Amino acid sequence: MLSPSSSLPLEPTAPLVSPPCRPRRLFLGKLGLALLLGLPAMVLPWPAFAQIAGSLLNPLVAAWIRSEVQQVENLQVQIAGSDAQILNGQIPQAQVSGDNLIYQGFQISHLRLRGQDIRLNVGEAIQGRSPLRLLAPVPVQVSLRLTEADLNRTLQAPLIQSQLAQAQVQLPFGKQTVPFFIRQPQVALEPGRLRIQAQLITPEGAAVPVTVLTGLQAQGPNQLRLVNPVWVSEGQEIPIPGLADFPIQLDPGVRIDRLELQSGQILYEGMLVIYPESVMPPQG
Repeated sequence: MLSPSSSLPLEPTAPLVSPPCRPRRLFLGKLGLALLLGLPAMVLPWPAFAQIAGSLLNPLVAAWIRSEVQQVENLQVQIAGSDAQILNGQIPQAQVSGDNLIYQGFQISHLRLRGQDIRLNVGEAIQGRSPLRLLAPVPVQVSLRLTEADLNRTLQAPLIQSQLAQAQVQLPFGKQTVPFFIRQPQVALEPGRLRIQAQLITPEGAAVPVTVLTGLQAQGPNQLRLVNPVWVSEGQEIPIPGLADFPIQLDPGVRIDRLELQSGQILYEGMLVIYPESVMPPQG
């Protein structure tokens, strides 16, 4: 997984706020938002209007999510709370789910988010004085399914490609360690492990096709590690000591509760802290 401030998605995945590097905007316009929310108040007394506050906020959040992503199917938004709580910007619980989500090139087959004690500027948004935005950090329970196709399409995302263009892997050859650049990676998901095929580019520019098999496990709440990585050559599996137990550090706001590699898919459950625009997330 990638941190919300750098990539993943799951930044995408946040139901109520964009990643910290992007302004949060509800692209309906202040005038249109004011007219939309003001219409029931024109024909109903305030108590009756308050009774439909929750039903108004659900489609507003759904519209905001659709405006932030390139694609999402079967989008469902459920906001729980009394009308008084919602109108005061206190959301006891919210749940968002969707299929085939694409956000800045990152793709997720299924995503479910559940947050509690969410603070929003609902009053300002209802009056059309401000876009809907998060006021305080909120921990969100995350459940997602990534397919093999999701991972390989995500590897083509501009953000991943830019990182791969600069990334190097140090591999031992004889008595020296040689840096290689990674090009054209492809991932296959097998029970309990990843099969990675790529081109390794030597410092002299020569391309070396490689296949690596490795397990992937959680190590602590926000770190992954490679398990028993091997180099596949002419049908032989050769251990790679330099990559054994290699740590992959995640954002401090990420917690891994479940990570399971199955044939053709990865299942993940955990927690992600979503931060408002005015609050900088802690650095790992």
